[in-house]
Amino acid sequence: MPQSPTPTAARTNRPGWLLQFGRRLMLARNRAGLTQQALGAPDLSKSFISLLESGRSYPSLETVIALARRMRTSVGSLLFDPADLRLETALNLLHMAAALDPVVGGADALRLAGAAEQVLAPLPPALQAQAWLVRARVLVAQGQFDEAVRVIDDVAALAARHRLDGIHGRALALKGLTAAQRGDVKAAIPALEQAVEMMRRGKTARTEEHVRALIALGGAYVGTGQLERSRRAYRRAMDLATRMRARRLRGRALWGLGVVAWSWRHPDQAAAWLEQAVEALQAADGSGDLGAALTALGILRYHQGRYGDALAVLQRALGVREQHGDAPGRSDTLDRIAQVLLAMDRRGDAARMARRALREAQAAGARGAEAQAQLTLARVLRAQGRRQEAVDLMRAALAAFKRAGLDQGAAAASAHLVLWARGPAAPGETKTAEAVPAQIAPDPLLSPPAGI
Repeated sequence: MPQSPTPTAARTNRPGWLLQFGRRLMLARNRAGLTQQALGAPDLSKSFISLLESGRSYPSLETVIALARRMRTSVGSLLFDPADLRLETALNLLHMAAALDPVVGGADALRLAGAAEQVLAPLPPALQAQAWLVRARVLVAQGQFDEAVRVIDDVAALAARHRLDGIHGRALALKGLTAAQRGDVKAAIPALEQAVEMMRRGKTARTEEHVRALIALGGAYVGTGQLERSRRAYRRAMDLATRMRARRLRGRALWGLGVVAWSWRHPDQAAAWLEQAVEALQAADGSGDLGAALTALGILRYHQGRYGDALAVLQRALGVREQHGDAPGRSDTLDRIAQVLLAMDRRGDAARMARRALREAQAAGARGAEAQAQLTLARVLRAQGRRQEAVDLMRAALAAFKRAGLDQGAAAASAHLVLWARGPAAPGETKTAEAVPAQIAPDPLLSPPAGI
């Protein structure tokens, strides 16, 4: 008859991690001043706690969490030794930092990344690169682009030395996003193209960073007139976001496809994409994106001549942006509403909306939005027959666009002034809304944000 294994042999056959867990559990229980019976109560027996501490039973995840809470300790302290626990803590801190919105949570993100660097000094290369990426994202959100690029270059160099292709791709993606935010689309494209390829090689193609890079690349292609490339980038982003169930990113990709369709002068297809984008963003509760996407859809309906639909969509967009506290966005949407009301020959309402848009822009310090509101209000004044006021305000808008470096806005203001200089209004001209010069209509839809 075979002999039963000795206690020593049975203990040796148990997994090392299980024995270590039992030891850490016993130490934590003693530090908490609890008996085995007190720790187990009310749903776990004293004998079961004894089995766990001696490494003779396997705990479920729910049990580990419950025991950690009862001893007022962390799950990590039960699962890891001090050295491994520091690594796990640093990873958790960096994960939380990366998950924060760098615009509204930038200070907290920096504190978390700094804490990770203190918990485990020096950080392993991959974690150090992640900490620097957090810092770079916050700098971009703060508009400190030069400093952000320096940090991004440090990340890229570190990633190249240690062959961290995934992180290298993320760094290049952030560099491309930074260039795009600075308006340097030509510099953004090669960085984003390289980032997309490197993330694919680094097995990080199915990540949110990769989808954001594709969306940014699609926007950059639109800016340079490469519409077919833009369509492919947005389509790939949409497919990936759909598989990942990332609704907000899927909404942005659909929005981008709408922009491409509009640029190709396919308004019905553009509207269909934008409506799907709005649906996806609403499901994702992406309030900031939702307000902007609704505004884009309203602009499209306006240029289709569907003024009633445009007004309804833009009023909905305004409600979302007011709820979200987006002052520059409110000014933009109010300005669009004023344009629609002017097209509907509701001049008094249009004037009120345009003046409100101007006040919102001035309060937010948004120079471009302020200039645009001046342009729209000047058009309304012209339609009301207040010609000299309209000309003076349009000249102010032209100067403001030039100061802000907004060439397209300056061209629009200049085109209106040329049109008005041709002579006084013909009899009955003020009975209809003042027309937009053909050379500046329709205006392009805003591309979706890629996010940082």
